[in-house]
Amino acid sequence: MFKFIHAADVHLDSPLRGLSRYESAPAESIRDACRRAFENLVDLAIEEKVSFVLLAGDLYDGDWKDYSTGIFLSRQMGRLGQHDITVFTVAGNHDAANRMTKALDSPANMKILSSRKVETIRLDELGVAIHGRSFGTQHVDENLAAGFADAKRGIFNIGLLHTSLDGREGHAVYAPCSADDLRAKSYQYWALGHIHKQEFVSEDPWIVFPGCIQGRHIREAGAKGCVLVTVEDGAVSAVEKCPLDVLRWVACNVDLTDTAEMREVLELARKFIEHQRASADGRPIAMRIRFEGATSISDELSAFPERFEQQIRAIGAEIAGDALWIERVEIATVGKLDLESTLSDDSAFGKLLRDILATPPNPDEISGLKGVIADLRQKIPSQAFGADSVLNLDESQTVDRLVDEAKHMLVGRLLAVGGAK
Repeated sequence: MFKFIHAADVHLDSPLRGLSRYESAPAESIRDACRRAFENLVDLAIEEKVSFVLLAGDLYDGDWKDYSTGIFLSRQMGRLGQHDITVFTVAGNHDAANRMTKALDSPANMKILSSRKVETIRLDELGVAIHGRSFGTQHVDENLAAGFADAKRGIFNIGLLHTSLDGREGHAVYAPCSADDLRAKSYQYWALGHIHKQEFVSEDPWIVFPGCIQGRHIREAGAKGCVLVTVEDGAVSAVEKCPLDVLRWVACNVDLTDTAEMREVLELARKFIEHQRASADGRPIAMRIRFEGATSISDELSAFPERFEQQIRAIGAEIAGDALWIERVEIATVGKLDLESTLSDDSAFGKLLRDILATPPNPDEISGLKGVIADLRQKIPSQAFGADSVLNLDESQTVDRLVDEAKHMLVGRLLAVGGAK
């Protein structure tokens, strides 16, 4: 029996984008979070007495600003080396973009598999063969899995690969392949990386994305960590999810349907915040809250969004102090002018609302939208449109969200006007 840890997408010292725009954002805590999560990984490996650690790509996040990233890594590898734990890793797309790694030798107990061809490492004392190939360049669009050797007979075979597999939402396509491509090799375990959400693609054989070890923005919400794999008699006997994150991102929706007073809204918000706080396993959290549903005070919320956001932030500060940061408050409510009956009647007003709510409009078909976006780019500093920004207008999801929010505001206004008449 032996154990190993499978982790990926560490992104050591990932730069922060756009947080300076947020009042009270815990920028330093987030900046150090990836390092502290990696320290947790090393602690877990030592505590569990694992035989080795697998890192499936993107240990780094592009070029380092200085050598402190490499020195930190060497220090952590040294801790593992003191316990005779070897680390096997492949370079991912972000690692391939890192030029400074060539200036420092890899730690003695860290083996980076070749980028020129698939490399196989045998651990005869464990009866294990690790097959893997690194990225040689940042953009790899070929099926690397096709070049992996067939399983070595009579031992436990592991495939180590950075890949988007057959595609995952929110992730660029790299080293594409199918689960069937992997199954064809007859390995017992495939240790994948690149997808930041944990996913067990298959259990026969095990094909696993462990996810990133630390969320860096709201699109990486929820518990993050690695998996601890136990092998007995040449087969996987257990795969355990192990959280490593030190700060947790949380996205939650609060349904305000049938609320009639601000007091009710704030009380609901308090309950949701308290629940999320209790579910964070004692970690500080960064939270985005989206308010939705049909309520008679929708127009009031939309008319004074900044005031409402500060009220929610005050509740968060009261509940958890510095251990909770409200990253964003979104208002997606609609007015409560008997919405159901209004939608069901045959009046022109009812038809208008049905047309607005039925299908979110295609941003490409909205007249003048491209001009508005171009105008925004001129007026707002370019750093506000970073990859992790809520205003990243290069990402279709951001534009879709903004259009959806505008749609809800429009319906609320129309209902308020209809109610007044």
